Amino acid sequence: MTEPNYVPAESHAGHDDPVTENSEPSRPEVQWPDPASSTGDPLVDRALAVLDNVPATPVAEHGDLYAAIHDSLLEALDAEPGLPAAPQSTPRPEGDS
Repeated sequence: MTEPNYVPAESHAGHDDPVTENSEPSRPEVQWPDPASSTGDPLVDRALAVLDNVPATPVAEHGDLYAAIHDSLLEALDAEPGLPAAPQSTPRPEGDS
């Protein structure tokens, strides 16, 4: 299973409570952390806001999501205080002509 803290039910052999063939083990409710509080830095707040999407994102896509958050936080660290963030551009070897 890909759910956090999910432990498959073990065999109930030898236990007093009967288990029917069609019964499924109950899954515990996932306890997600509270949303991040504001940091006062709009670039950091924007990067951390993406964390709110984690519960709705398939586990297979979490790596890309965390990489995007990491890159956004690096941009926030590289930005000059009080200035807007520099746009991301890929330099072209042949120039802008």
